[in-house]
Amino acid sequence: MKKQKAKILIIDDDPDFSEAVTPILESALYDVVTALSPEEGKKKIFSEKPDLILLDIMMDSLFDGFSLCHEIKTSEEYKEFKDIPVIFVSAVKKMTGSRFQFNTRDQGMVGPDDYIDKPVKSEDLLTRIEKLLTK
Repeated sequence: MKKQKAKILIIDDDPDFSEAVTPILESALYDVVTALSPEEGKKKIFSEKPDLILLDIMMDSLFDGFSLCHEIKTSEEYKEFKDIPVIFVSAVKKMTGSRFQFNTRDQGMVGPDDYIDKPVKSEDLLTRIEKLLTK
């Protein structure tokens, strides 16, 4: 029996990132769905029911990714999706030279399952995705 392809939702306001990552994921036989804003991402979570979410941290505001991740993991509205693995993807390190320091427990928020710096390395990305999907 053929294993059904896992569906990955990319929520990132940078279309270039989605365009760069989509072929990497598709070559690893994942279905890919993209959203260019947190609002569009929220709708696609319900309509597409992804198996994993790649989530940009900074979109319209500095905390878009954090608040959406927290919402997915804790809110009643998303309870059927709370176990979907979320990987934060961010260029903060590239822009500032250091990783974004955000302690989710101190902020009272639930954080992602993993974190990858942009630009992503395809092998690293695929390894992390596979690890989360086989949990």
